[in-house]
Amino acid sequence: MAAHARSGRASRAARPGRAGGGGVRLAAGTLLAVVVGALVLAEGWVRAGTREPVLALARPVAAGQVITRSDLQVVRVSAPGPAALVPAARLAQVAGRAAAASLPAGSLLAPGDIGGPSPGCGQAWLGVAVRPGRYPPGLSPGQRVAVLAVPAAGRGGLPAARLAGRGVVLSVTAAPAPGGTGEMLVELEVPQAAGPRVAAASAAGQVTLAAIPAGR
Repeated sequence: MAAHARSGRASRAARPGRAGGGGVRLAAGTLLAVVVGALVLAEGWVRAGTREPVLALARPVAAGQVITRSDLQVVRVSAPGPAALVPAARLAQVAGRAAAASLPAGSLLAPGDIGGPSPGCGQAWLGVAVRPGRYPPGLSPGQRVAVLAVPAAGRGGLPAARLAGRGVVLSVTAAPAPGGTGEMLVELEVPQAAGPRVAAASAAGQVTLAAIPAGR
């Protein structure tokens, strides 16, 4: 009997030890849950902090309409994968270009939504073909030029050149002619009123470009 009583007391004495082990496991599980929750929260902060500023429309635009700064707004987005959106840093380049399609307000701009640059108010862009010897050496974009219409020489000698207009060179490329004739294709920005005269001189093969100082 005494042995049985001692065995019962020993058994009861061991129970707190088992309860203590369960408490340790519970505490460990709680700590793990807290750590996992903290990691999830931290990941959310990181994702929120890595949102990229992109351009969106503050108002609707129609296809062909010139996009102005007031039409644009900067928003932050976080896309799950790579997205072709226009970054906010390109705002100055987007303003002044035409919309390639009709878009509602709030649309995120993609590169395909934006057309090429357009000429300024009162200006025209056109290309002219210029023969060798009729343009200055080293002709390059940004140069200011006078566009002269020089008819072919007749029996009476060299005809007088006419000023068709003044403009700025936008691009210079070699004409795709067999054998390389040296003819250049020059894209010019000229006042809109001078456009027809410059185009007529180009069609007649009479264009001669003369470099002029800036501001003249």
